[in-house]
Amino acid sequence: MNTFKVKEFAYRGSIENLSKILTLENVKKALVFTGKQSFENINSLITKQFDMCDVMYFNDFSTNPNDNDLVKAIKRIDFKYDIIISIGGGSVIDFSKAFKHQKKDKVKTIAIPTTCGTGSESTQFAVLYKNNEKYSLDEPSLLPEYVILDSQFVENSPRYLKACTAMDAYCQGIESYWAKKATNTSKEYAIKCIILCRDNIVKYVNSTDINSASNMMTAANLSGKAINISRTTASHALSYKFTTLYGIPHGHAVALTIPYLFDLNTKIEELNLLKELITDNPINYFHELYNDIGLEYNFEKLHITDINKIIKGINVERLKNNPINLTEKDLMKLLGVQTPEFYNTT
Repeated sequence: MNTFKVKEFAYRGSIENLSKILTLENVKKALVFTGKQSFENINSLITKQFDMCDVMYFNDFSTNPNDNDLVKAIKRIDFKYDIIISIGGGSVIDFSKAFKHQKKDKVKTIAIPTTCGTGSESTQFAVLYKNNEKYSLDEPSLLPEYVILDSQFVENSPRYLKACTAMDAYCQGIESYWAKKATNTSKEYAIKCIILCRDNIVKYVNSTDINSASNMMTAANLSGKAINISRTTASHALSYKFTTLYGIPHGHAVALTIPYLFDLNTKIEELNLLKELITDNPINYFHELYNDIGLEYNFEKLHITDINKIIKGINVERLKNNPINLTEKDLMKLLGVQTPEFYNTT
């Protein structure tokens, strides 16, 4: 069962609702987790919302937060807060969820994404790393009570950041649709997400267009709602080692395998709708898309030197949710499809 009781404010300029929420909830002290550089760019829009309460800002954690970051935060934060607010990308929102979980807090939370990709504001899980291994928290209490989706925060983001996060949303929509755990509801979210990504991603990444930014922010939110029900599949399962071993950002890492998995998974007749919505030639479609948005997809150029390490470090839980059962041999063939002679496949 999956119900969303989150109060959402989704329009350009919706940040103005933050002060209203704080007043409604009688907040005197707010703990605010932020990104570093991303927050500097929107600081003036945020700080004026806190006229009626005291604020502690915290951003001392990694781009891919780990358990040591969490321990450090718990030790350093002795501020008596009434609410937790996260303002940033998926890692910031995930870190705030993990902090709340570890502290066993009962306070309400507000999520304000500044990227349109992860949909973390609409999921009940949080990703952290421990010893370079990814693990997830997963419980309904991690869903925020309030979400503010203000597209002006993503209109002027760096192009590569836009490309990575937008592809994360696109891939989540696709993976959610074909996931074994998909339901009619998750498929509805996924289809809406896919259409919005298909029609807006190139313009969003390559311009400051207001409408495409708004549409991609909606798409990301829908992708979170979709995977909150269905969870992700093989592309996400393979992505984590691309990040930990080679430093490839998450959305870019997920995008690397989606063309080949799309080609493989859509051989299932029930998934024909994906071909109708997107393409029946996924390798060409996605590689042309990556050229358009500036994402490198050649493994050699990305310095990916050993696919064995990728496969050995795969997230088994997410792999099992893929519509087709994949063996180690299948994955070796899938990942070695670009330049097989380049890889250590012994």
